[in-house]
Amino acid sequence: MSENRTRGIQFGAPRASEAPGGTGIEPPVPEWVDVSQTLERWFAFVDVCGFTSYTERYGTPAALAVLTRFRTAVRGVTGRRGVRVLKWLGDGAMLVGVEPGPVIAAVCELGLRFEEDNFDIHAGIAGGHVLLFEGDDYIGPAANHAARLCEAADAGEILALGVAPHLPNWVRIVRETQVQAHGLGLLPQVSQLEVVNLSFDQQAAG
Repeated sequence: MSENRTRGIQFGAPRASEAPGGTGIEPPVPEWVDVSQTLERWFAFVDVCGFTSYTERYGTPAALAVLTRFRTAVRGVTGRRGVRVLKWLGDGAMLVGVEPGPVIAAVCELGLRFEEDNFDIHAGIAGGHVLLFEGDDYIGPAANHAARLCEAADAGEILALGVAPHLPNWVRIVRETQVQAHGLGLLPQVSQLEVVNLSFDQQAAG
């Protein structure tokens, strides 16, 4: 259109306040302007350990019962804490949150919920700046780090990067370690997390 105008809105290069990392309500810009939105997000991958072998050992109905329980718990905990289930991954889930605290709390609560079950979960947590791609996907190392930490975690383990300043008061770091992550190399200063002296029985009694 003439004069670069559409319905009275003049397009142009974004001002500093409209650059990546803005508020999200800036005026529209033309397609040729690169305004990929850089966001800080926290990711977690939570996975049922040995689901394939569990299916082989106990049968498909038992495996479906585990999966139903897992997904029900994930929906309940994340919904209450304001964390989003970005993707279901078969016997696992990819979670995303704006703040680290709720993501850490959600994952640690899930670990607590399954303590008495006949299956284990493991998880990885990481955060950082990412690009939002096509409105529903995130591009950046943080999600990859969380996925690789989950893969490296043993049964019942929660491994995390950069969480020390953000821990809820009922979660502590057991130890610091390093993880050799497939395709990423060595990830140093990885924290193993655990819930501190807390159980649902104790909460009910209190």
